[in-house]
Amino acid sequence: MKGKNNSESNTSNITNIEINNHIEVNQYVTEQNNVFSVNELVPMQRGVDDSMEKIADITDEFSQTMEPILRMYNAAMCVTTARLDIIKDEFKFRKQRCPIHHIDTRLKSAQSILGKLQKKDLNLTLGCACNNIFDIAGVRVVCPYIKDVYLIRDRIMAQDDLYIIDVKDYIENPKPNGYRSLHMIVRVPVYFMNKKQLVPVELQIRTLAMDLWASLEHDIKYKTISNGIVNTEDFSDELLECSRLIYQAEEKMEHMNSALEP
Repeated sequence: MKGKNNSESNTSNITNIEINNHIEVNQYVTEQNNVFSVNELVPMQRGVDDSMEKIADITDEFSQTMEPILRMYNAAMCVTTARLDIIKDEFKFRKQRCPIHHIDTRLKSAQSILGKLQKKDLNLTLGCACNNIFDIAGVRVVCPYIKDVYLIRDRIMAQDDLYIIDVKDYIENPKPNGYRSLHMIVRVPVYFMNKKQLVPVELQIRTLAMDLWASLEHDIKYKTISNGIVNTEDFSDELLECSRLIYQAEEKMEHMNSALEP
């Protein structure tokens, strides 16, 4: 995996080992220094950033102040999807099966960012948001097969102007509830207001089957909460079993596809 240090980042390079044509992440160190100089990007009124504890009174003002920052994150999201589209176009040009089925994007709202700061018990400031919340911009890549997930991961890692901050493989190591996906935090170079910024984007790479399970799990979980169901243990066990069965079916179908592909 490729990453590099510069004056804006204190990130250590990530060590990789090539195993079975896939890159295995052995270690990573998240950067400790601030990446954004928020005051250079946003003409804030004096005292706004320091008084975010009174969030109920200044939510609207924070949202307005956050507007240009969110535009920068949106730009990083667009840059990321453009690079993924290039990968898709390459396979189309080579007349090969495309490893990307579709791409979804999501940009957190200012209100959602504030809620996450409160949940993490962090200072309610713009600087704290930019340097502690790494999923403000999110890109989800949905692939046909499991092997495609790792192919896309490797293609992202091969781009030496991207800075890999974190990789979590919930496919090899599913979450306790059965959730499977591969998550990456990548800093993307964006030129915004005549200044280069390395903006974090969360990449979720998963298969169609994993995406189906995650969507239905979210729907069922929401319904149990809205219906006031307290004991969800039975649902949790069944969802976990569904995840296991879906993954087994995926592996069988991938084996069949591999036997047919040249």
